[in-house]
Amino acid sequence: MEDQKQRPGSPGPSERGTQLSPRSWPLIGRDGTLSELTSLMGQSARPALLITGPAGVGKTRLARELLSRTVELPERVLVASATESVAPIPFGALAHLLPATLPAADGRPNLLRLLADALLTDVRDGQRTLFVDDVHLLDDGSAALLLHLAVRGGTRIVLTARSGVPMPDAIEALVRGNYAGRIDLPPLGPDSVSRLLERTLGGQVQTATARRLWQCSGGNVLWLQQLVDAGLASGRLTAVAEVWRWQGPFQLSTQLIDLVSRRIGQLSWPVQCAAELLALGEPLGVTVLERLSSAAVMDELDRRDLIVSEENGRRTQIRLAHPLYGEVLRRRTPPHRRRRYCRDLATAVQRTGMRRRDDLARVGGWRLEAGDLSDPRFLLSAADHAILTMDFTLAARLAQAACDAGGGDPARRALAVALGYTGHGVRAEQVHGGLPQTITPERDQLQSVQLRAANMYLSLDRPADALELLRRTEQTMTDAAARAELAALQAVLFATQADWPAYTQAVTRARQCASPGPRTTVRMRYAECVEHFCHGRTGAALRLIESALPILSGEDDIPMLRAGLLSWLSNAQAFSGRLREAEATAVAQYQQAQDSKWVGGQGAWQFYLGRIAARRGRLRSAQRHMREAASTLRDDATWGQQALLLGEWATIEAMAGNAARAQTLLDQAHLARVESYRILHILAFQMAQPWILAAQGRVRDAARQALRVAEDARHQQALLWEAELLHMPVRLGQSAAVSGRLVELATASDTPHIRIYAEHAGAVAARDASAMEEVSAAFDTTGMHLHAAEAAAHAARLWSRNGNTAHAQQAADRCHQLARHCEGVMTPAVLACWTPELTDRERDIARLAAAGQSSRYIARQLGITVRTVDNHLYRVYRKTGVTGRSELRKVLTIGLTMGLPQDSDGAVEG
Repeated sequence: MEDQKQRPGSPGPSERGTQLSPRSWPLIGRDGTLSELTSLMGQSARPALLITGPAGVGKTRLARELLSRTVELPERVLVASATESVAPIPFGALAHLLPATLPAADGRPNLLRLLADALLTDVRDGQRTLFVDDVHLLDDGSAALLLHLAVRGGTRIVLTARSGVPMPDAIEALVRGNYAGRIDLPPLGPDSVSRLLERTLGGQVQTATARRLWQCSGGNVLWLQQLVDAGLASGRLTAVAEVWRWQGPFQLSTQLIDLVSRRIGQLSWPVQCAAELLALGEPLGVTVLERLSSAAVMDELDRRDLIVSEENGRRTQIRLAHPLYGEVLRRRTPPHRRRRYCRDLATAVQRTGMRRRDDLARVGGWRLEAGDLSDPRFLLSAADHAILTMDFTLAARLAQAACDAGGGDPARRALAVALGYTGHGVRAEQVHGGLPQTITPERDQLQSVQLRAANMYLSLDRPADALELLRRTEQTMTDAAARAELAALQAVLFATQADWPAYTQAVTRARQCASPGPRTTVRMRYAECVEHFCHGRTGAALRLIESALPILSGEDDIPMLRAGLLSWLSNAQAFSGRLREAEATAVAQYQQAQDSKWVGGQGAWQFYLGRIAARRGRLRSAQRHMREAASTLRDDATWGQQALLLGEWATIEAMAGNAARAQTLLDQAHLARVESYRILHILAFQMAQPWILAAQGRVRDAARQALRVAEDARHQQALLWEAELLHMPVRLGQSAAVSGRLVELATASDTPHIRIYAEHAGAVAARDASAMEEVSAAFDTTGMHLHAAEAAAHAARLWSRNGNTAHAQQAADRCHQLARHCEGVMTPAVLACWTPELTDRERDIARLAAAGQSSRYIARQLGITVRTVDNHLYRVYRKTGVTGRSELRKVLTIGLTMGLPQDSDGAVEG
């Protein structure tokens, strides 16, 4: 894929250096609050509204939006802003609204009444509205005037104030006296920040980037704006393969640093040192921080609201109150002090016994920052621990330091592993190749060979070399248990290559060991689960995975084994009717990859989330996941190859009706064809073509192509994929003699959906509308909403053919209801139900026209004349009530404009 290929409406490379005006940011995530404020504005009993919240949270923006929606005449709104500079001046914030001189009066004047009369002197009819920003900075006189206006009535007053700071007594009295309704505005949540970023940047934003920006900004809109502007100006926030990503460390603008520095304030030297220590080491246990500073210093940090405490089991940990505090403090700390702090942190945590799970890796990282390479064994232990926790970037740094400090072959082996998992497979192989071929003890050699084979298979796409390395080493091993372990790993690779004769031989050799160790057991169950899955026995595969994971837990083994088992767990759950569980597994593992900053894991689990979403019929969500996975993995070869991803993405685009886009993705997948993961090749490289033909209006050709590929899958014993392909003509509404074979597959399988496939095919063959409705309900129960919608569409057509109009309408309504769960559906069966007034030929032509294809292109695809295409389109326009191609997609695409939640500006959410 092109590095910066843009979709319509997405940002281009030329926009990277631009800044976004704060006023150009849409109002996102405040719908509920705005509705509540609007309701309060209509209550005459309370003439004032007070909006409070942290600085930068968006109080002023929300107030202005409220006024624009509730005040018909803008000239009736009086606006004032309080500032620290005018606070000492009586009525300074309202000076521009008050008269230059007061009228003469006998005796002592009623000052507040005079000022109120002067303020409202221009009101002829209707109600005047007064908006005062930052009322916590008002002088007492101005605050008293606002209270007087509220008590007097006749004026709507909207106020904003910073939470957590003292306010003038008169403002407090407004609330105490029930003259003002108060709304506390919290920071934006992660979902709102993500939507705000996408609306502002005009394109999809990587999930990890959105989460990172939310965490760093704390949901503060002002600080989020500053971060985004700095990222655009520095080029760190860029659109990569259609997805906005932040690459590298945060770049803070001078303005943002000044804002945060003012919030931190002037600190005494001991407090400054403690804050800098915490910035480099957070979170820190209370004991550690007290040892490095003092209880009095911690009390001062707490009094200034610079720290927060959190309970972690039986331990209390301290961190800075806002992530940006740490960013700024780290930037202000000079290098010599950073080194000293890191040395002190490492020493203090080591003295506590390093009881936290990640303490070993953290101490190793601090030692690196301090330049302490005196103990290569400790650095190697820290690197190994970072590998186990999948923080491979830190592991590579620690392992390289251990090598430099004289850690020898164990350090180089750890470095090779870390390099392989950070997308540097070639460098990893160079390090592996430099290790001695014979290592003592034999246990180290066994581990080294397996790690090297894993890198060959996963990162370098050299499955034959990986298997040959394992075979040669197995022959040289003298220990029977070691040979069994190597044979079991070969069985895993042969299973993923769908080489079943070689798989059987490897399994036989592994089972010859009378007392296999836990490593061999895990590998055997891994291999067997893949074999069961491929042959449609997903229930058996699940049981094997669930029994293997506890054995692997805590085992010092190949890190990718656990990740691989979890990926197969998600796949088995997805193809055994447990889609919610599959999604939960994928989400949890994606979050873990985010926490460990493992880029390869993030991309892989986005891919699995896309596969699961497609399985559930949520095509737009699936497109987003696949697009993000492709962007994330573009420069990372840790996991498999992008070819597998692109192929499955092509199928999703074709099911959504985007034939041209799907064909482009499939062509790219074929160009990047891989040798590894042959068990997935049918799914990646052959499943898309029938759907592309269907999206082009060639439904009969699509059915024939699906049957040809199903025959290939049968020869390869890929029974799960064979069932998918045999079911495709049924979904397309094409009569095919597949019922018998699907019954055979259902009998040999324990996978629920294959049985439903067979029932679906049987209902089509028997033209049994009642049975078809049962099939639709069965699909819906498993969460396969698109399959359920298609079956309901088939039921509607069968009822209609039988002359039962009432049942046909009920089935069609059911189809429409199910299709609304499926974002962007354009599969033939559902589309036929959605547009019953069109003939099949008109529907095929309309679909292609809606996709933007010219009449000449459509004619060439369908083997008809251009005149015929135009005549059909004329009839389509007349039947559907549209005036041209631009309106056709809204008519034909279910889910894009119906049944989806909307944000505050009416845009459909993904």
